[in-house]
Amino acid sequence: MNRHAIITMILAGTLTAQAADYQYLTIEKSDGTATSLTAVGLNISYSDTQLTATNGQETATFTLSEVSRMYFSNTKQDTTTGISEVNALPDSNAEVYDLQGHRLPQGATLRKGVYLIKENGKTRKVTVK
Repeated sequence: MNRHAIITMILAGTLTAQAADYQYLTIEKSDGTATSLTAVGLNISYSDTQLTATNGQETATFTLSEVSRMYFSNTKQDTTTGISEVNALPDSNAEVYDLQGHRLPQGATLRKGVYLIKENGKTRKVTVK
């Protein structure tokens, strides 16, 4: 029993020392986006299907099924692209443009690629897969 306690304390001390060498905890989602939080004072908790990481200044919440990996690093990652997938066709009043800036005809079939959609006074980037 004492042997297991000693080994556990040694491993815990080693892992703590290794994590302290890194400045950020990076959390990658299955869609490829990554978010980094400063590791100092970091608290990670989860309830039901949500993972929450906070250090008192920054907070990030993720759905557990979307998290593909977490790791410590010295580089802050933020690969949010601002591009979303199209799950439904744009509104019939929407203006659709290709990346060359050409407006596509209403009702045009969108092939694989990235498009700009302007509707309801907002413009967004979307990708069609």
